[in-house]
Amino acid sequence: MIGKKLVIAGGVAANKYLNVEFTKLADENGFALFVPPINLCTDNAAMIAWAGIERLRLGLVDDLNFEPRSRWPLTELRK
Repeated sequence: MIGKKLVIAGGVAANKYLNVEFTKLADENGFALFVPPINLCTDNAAMIAWAGIERLRLGLVDDLNFEPRSRWPLTELRK
């Protein structure tokens, strides 16, 4: 399949609101959206930890210079 694709997975894909919003965004921007079945859309701490290990091995380290927020509106763009 050729074209723009967007895949969401994990807890993000399990979130009904985010799923609807990503569907709208994909449609508006000509992306094919792929979402696994809900039973496969859970947060996976081991996967996240492994991704962190791989980044560390590559020397990709973040300064963690940010303020945590419990809610982050989808309409707010990161600058």
